[in-house]
Amino acid sequence: MNLITMSEIRAALDGSMLLLRNRPEGMSFFDQSIQGFWRSFGVVFLLLPVALVSGLAEKQFYFSENLYHPEGFPDSAFWTAQLFGLGIDWIALPLILAALAVPIGISHRYVPFIVVRNWTSVLASIPYLITYLLFLLGLIPPGIAVLLSFSCLVAVLWYRFLVARIALQATISLAIGVVVLDILLTLVISQLVGIMWGA
Repeated sequence: MNLITMSEIRAALDGSMLLLRNRPEGMSFFDQSIQGFWRSFGVVFLLLPVALVSGLAEKQFYFSENLYHPEGFPDSAFWTAQLFGLGIDWIALPLILAALAVPIGISHRYVPFIVVRNWTSVLASIPYLITYLLFLLGLIPPGIAVLLSFSCLVAVLWYRFLVARIALQATISLAIGVVVLDILLTLVISQLVGIMWGA
């Protein structure tokens, strides 16, 4: 599989912005073929910098709240768990929806949805990235960072809903169900990640 190109990234960001504005024509900016489906999983490498900044911000939060001392922090276990969590979270929803696609009637829209879900993750990660950087640079205190992270979550859930509604051509209830499944999987995986490194 060839590396993702800058033209693909630009097109995906343009399409992502259109979907954010609830404009279905944004779908045309994504390669919805089977090849495009597999290539979209490579987007996870674009998210690695966000994962790195997120991990650094999480560590800094523990230090600022005196939950861990820097010298006693289990760095190796922490970063191993973070990478494991990112990988599992990236494939969990596609795998579960693949099994559920026929029963819930989305088999004809499964590939386009996963393609768009993967690519729109880049735009969805930007508010978190900004929040984490502001915290790491000392421009906002931990409490404000937590509040902003929660605000980002609410905004991203709405965005995920729009993406599911448009890409799956789904009813409101089905789109909500897919978003709820996605967030529940993320929460479970986050708990597992914490257990892995001893949080």
